[in-house]
Amino acid sequence: MAIAHKVGGEVDAYCTSCRTDKVHRIIALVGTTPKRVECLSCKGHHLYRPTQEQKEAAAAHKRASKGEKSPAAGGRPSRASISPTRAQKREEDLVASWEKAITGKPFDQFKPYRIDKTFAKGDLVRHTKFGEGVVAAVVDATKCEVLFKDGMKTLAQSTQLS
Repeated sequence: MAIAHKVGGEVDAYCTSCRTDKVHRIIALVGTTPKRVECLSCKGHHLYRPTQEQKEAAAAHKRASKGEKSPAAGGRPSRASISPTRAQKREEDLVASWEKAITGKPFDQFKPYRIDKTFAKGDLVRHTKFGEGVVAAVVDATKCEVLFKDGMKTLAQSTQLS
């Protein structure tokens, strides 16, 4: 059963200012659907956006009407869940670069990281917290980017040559 909305009436909606679901006053309708609303908490005006609960209910209804099974219920996983995202791909590339730079290097080639030392691109570094890394770039006289197994870290360095 559809709810009959009217201008001046209230509706639950996602507030873009508060960034949460709040009660809103309807300012404009298109047919019987709210188009523009005013948040009763922050008094902000914005386009109507359904609450998270309403979105989930609509998605569940859509899946049920198509007869789809969710991946957890034994259905086929979506293409998005199979293919790696750009972030995952970038992370894999960074780990591969780190392994290539570190593998086979003797212990004595790694400089212990200290803030009072200066590093150049390609230097091998041993950090007490992050482990072994390679200097990927010198950002400026006081900072360098070091690639560790956990990812890229920006570290401080001295301005004097060591």
